[in-house]
Amino acid sequence: MIRSNYIKPKSNKNIFLLFVLIITNSGFGQTFLQGSIKDTINQSVSFANVVLFTADTTKTVTYTYSNLDGFYKMQIDSLGSYVIKVSGLSYADVFIPLKLENHNKPIEKNIVLKNDSFTLDQVIINANAAITVKKDTIIFKANRFADGSEEIAEDILKKLPGVEVDNDGQIKVQGKAVEKVMIEGDDLFEKGYSLLTKNLNSNSIDKVEILQRFSDNPLLKGIENSDKVAINLTLKQGQKTSLFGNASLGYGTDNFYENRLNLISFNKDTKFYVFSNVNNTGIDAIGDIYKIINPNVFSDITYVGDDIGAIDIINIEGLQPDLKKERINLNNSEFASLNTVYNPLEKLKIKGIAFFNTDEISFFNTNTIQYLIGEDSFTNNEEGRIRKKLFTGFGKLDGIYSINDDSRIEYVSKYNIGKQNSREALTFNDESINKQLDTDNVFIDQRITYTKRQKDKSALLITGRYTYDEKPQNFSVDQFLFENLFPEEEEIESILQNVDYKFNYLALEGNYITKINKNNLDIKLGYQNTNSKLKSSLSFKNNNQTSFPDDNLFSNNLNYLFSDLYLKSKYSWEIGKVVIRPSFQIHQLFVTVNQNSSDNSESIFYVVPGIGLNYSINKKNKLSFAYEYETKNFSFSDVQSGYILTNFRNFNRGLGNFEQLNNSFFFANYVYGNWSDEFLINSTFLYLKNDQYKSSRSEIVPNYSLSETFILDDKEQYTWNTSIDKFVEQLSINFKVKGGISETNFQNIVNNSELRDIRSRSFNYGVEIRSIYNGVFNFHIGSKSITSEVSVNSNVSNINNTSFLDLNFEVSEKLHFKLSNERYFFGNSNRDNTYYFTDFDAKYVIKKNALTLKFLARNIWNTDTFATYYVGDTNQLISENKILPQYFLLKLDFKF
Repeated sequence: MIRSNYIKPKSNKNIFLLFVLIITNSGFGQTFLQGSIKDTINQSVSFANVVLFTADTTKTVTYTYSNLDGFYKMQIDSLGSYVIKVSGLSYADVFIPLKLENHNKPIEKNIVLKNDSFTLDQVIINANAAITVKKDTIIFKANRFADGSEEIAEDILKKLPGVEVDNDGQIKVQGKAVEKVMIEGDDLFEKGYSLLTKNLNSNSIDKVEILQRFSDNPLLKGIENSDKVAINLTLKQGQKTSLFGNASLGYGTDNFYENRLNLISFNKDTKFYVFSNVNNTGIDAIGDIYKIINPNVFSDITYVGDDIGAIDIINIEGLQPDLKKERINLNNSEFASLNTVYNPLEKLKIKGIAFFNTDEISFFNTNTIQYLIGEDSFTNNEEGRIRKKLFTGFGKLDGIYSINDDSRIEYVSKYNIGKQNSREALTFNDESINKQLDTDNVFIDQRITYTKRQKDKSALLITGRYTYDEKPQNFSVDQFLFENLFPEEEEIESILQNVDYKFNYLALEGNYITKINKNNLDIKLGYQNTNSKLKSSLSFKNNNQTSFPDDNLFSNNLNYLFSDLYLKSKYSWEIGKVVIRPSFQIHQLFVTVNQNSSDNSESIFYVVPGIGLNYSINKKNKLSFAYEYETKNFSFSDVQSGYILTNFRNFNRGLGNFEQLNNSFFFANYVYGNWSDEFLINSTFLYLKNDQYKSSRSEIVPNYSLSETFILDDKEQYTWNTSIDKFVEQLSINFKVKGGISETNFQNIVNNSELRDIRSRSFNYGVEIRSIYNGVFNFHIGSKSITSEVSVNSNVSNINNTSFLDLNFEVSEKLHFKLSNERYFFGNSNRDNTYYFTDFDAKYVIKKNALTLKFLARNIWNTDTFATYYVGDTNQLISENKILPQYFLLKLDFKF
C-alpha cells in the first residue's frame, strides 16, 4: 500500500509554493559532467564507479556509474576544484583533476581504464560507490540512501531503487519476492525475515547486497538454474569483532510506551543476536509468525513439504482496513528472541533461534452490511469489541555438517506452541451476543537433507521430512440465532462448536540436478503421505443440559489419507538469446476418504505438462513466457461433508468427496532496462482459465448463512500490472508510475437462484516522486487509486484513493525532522469519506554513535475512527474501525 498525505487546508498554498521553489531552484547553477569509459582495446566498461570529491577535503560530492554502453553522467552544483576517481573491477583506478569556474556548458571527459591484475581472494570494492554491480550481486552502500530518519533495517530497504516493502514487511526486488534476508551470510529466519528487518538497528548496516540467481544450498551454486532473489546485510567493520547494540526507552502521553533492545556479538566461532521489544504503540515486532514456522507456504516451494500445514477453521476477526498496522493495532506486546550461529568444528555449523511473544490486542469494529440478493435483500448491523490474548513459543535448530568440499548433511528441527484466547462482545441487530474462542497449537517439524556435488556438472539431493501439526479449537456463542434452521430446538442458552484437527506428513524425495554446457536438467522422484483427521461437533446448551442437532450434517468425523508418488522434471535449453524451459510431471495418487462411517478409496494417475521461454532481445529488452496445464487436488476442507460453524452465523462445508480440477496457466513478463539505467519498465500479464472450479451454493438470511462447495465449468481470470521508474538527473528526483487491471468471471448460486453470472474487476494506478538532494531538504510524494467493480444483475463500483507527502529536513548532523502526511478517500461511503493523518518525528544527536533524543507525535489530528467501503457479489459493506488516538512520545536511544 502507498501511504497517503494530509495537508492542512489553510497551508496548502504555502507548502505547494515551497515545493515548486525547491524543484525550480534545483535546475539553476548546474554543470553536467559526462563521457564514455573504455578499456585499452576500445571496449566499453560497464558498471565502472565514477566518484567526484573535493580536491582539498576529499569529501565525496556526488557519484554515479557507467551503464552497459560505458556512458556516465553526473551533476555538479557548485564551483570549485575537484578530483574525479574512476574505478572498475580488474582495472586500475584513474584520478583526474577538475576545476569548475562557471556553469556555461556540459563538460565531457572520456576515460580509458587499464587492466590491473588481481586475485579473487581480495577484491576491494570502492567504498565511496553507492551502487556496485558484480556478476549476480548488486551492492548498495547503506549510508548513501539514508536521510537520518531510519530506525530499523526495513527503513533502509524501502529507500533502495527497485526494492519494495509492504505493510507486513514482505520484500520484493523488481517485482520478485525475496527468498530470505541474511546477516553476514547467515540465514536464521527463512521467509520469516521480518523478525530481522523489523528489529535490526539501521545504523548497524554497512551494505545491502541483492543476490540474484540465489541458491539456498551453496553446493548447487553454478549448477542450479535458479531465478530466486535474496538479500544479505553486512555490518560496519568496527562492529564485527565486538559486542554492540542499542537500546531505546520511550514513554509518552496516555501511558503509551515503546522500548527496544538489540544486542549483537561476533566472535571467531560464535555469533548471536538478541532482539526484544515491549510496546503498546501498535508495533508488530515479530512480523508474520507463520512464515517462520512454515516459510514457503505462500511462495515457490524450496523443500518438499513447505506448502502444507494446519489451518484455523474458526476465527473471531474484525475486518482489517488497509492502513499501517501501527494505526489499528491496539496492542500490549512483549517479545524476545535469541538467535545464534555456532561453529564448534570447522566442518560443523549450528544455527538456532528461540523466541516468545505475548500480546493483548483490542479491536473495535462497526459493520453495516447491505445484502443485495433480489427480493431477499436485507441489512445487518454489527458492532463488535474484540479482545485477544496470544502466546507463541518457537524454537528452531539447524545443523550443517560438511563431510567434505563436495557433500554435506543438513538437519532442521522446529517446535512451536501457541495459545490464543479471543473474546467478542457483539451487538447484532440490537441484540447482545458474546463469543469466545480458544485455540491451541502444537507444531513439530523434522527435516534432513543430504547433498552430493559431482564436480561442477551435477548434484544429488536426498531429503526426508516429518511434520505433525495439531490445532484444536473450542468456540461458544451465548445466543441462539438458528430457530429457522433447527425449529425443534427450544430455549437454547448457548451454542458450542468443538473442532479437533490433527495433521501428519511424511515425505522422501531424491533430486538430481545437472548442467550440460549452458543447459540444465532437474529431476525429482519422491513420495508424500498426508493424513488429516478432523472431528467437529455442534451442540446446544439448555439448563446445563447438552443436546445435538438431529441432522448429522452439522458434525464431521473425517480421516483423509493422501499419498502421492511423483516424478518431476525441468529442462533449460539455451539457444543464443533464447532459453526454452520445458517441464513435465507424472503423479500416481492413492486417496482414501473415510468419513461418517463411509469409506471411499481411489487410485489416480495424471500428468502436468508445461513450458517456459526467456528471450533476451538485447541488453535492455527481455521477454519471459510460461504455460502450464495444471491439476489441482481437493484438500481436506474441500472433502468434508458436514457443516462447520466458522463464526457466530456462518456455516460452511465441502463437497463430501475427492475431486480434481484442471486449469491452464499463462504468464508473460517484459522488462526494459538494467540496474545501471535511469529508466526501467517492468510489465507482467497473468491469465488463468479453469476448466472446472470450486463455486458456492449459499443460503443467506439475516440470522445465518449456509454455504457449500460444488463444481462448475469455465472460469476466467486475468491480471496485468506495469511499473515504470525514471530518474531525472537534472532535478535529482525519481519518478515511479504503477498501473494495473484485473478481472474475474465466474458463477454461483444464492438462495436457490439460477446460476448467477458475476464479473469482478479492479483498476489501480498511482505515481510516486522521491527527491535525492544532497542538501537539507528531501521529499517523497505519491498517490494511488483503486476502482472496484462488481457486476451481477447490475453494475456496482467504488473508487478509493490513498495519497501521501513526506518531508525530511536534515538541519545539521545533529538535528533532523520528518513530517509524514496521509490522506484516504472512499468514494461510495455515506459516512465521512475522507481521512487525514499527520505524524511528526524530531531527532537530536546528543553524542554521535552514543546517545540520541527523539520526539514522536502520532495521529496529530486525533482521527479516532476509520471507515472503509467494500463491494462484493452479494453485499456492500461499510466497516468502521477504532484506531490509535493522538499521542506524543519521548525516546532516548543508547548505542554501545
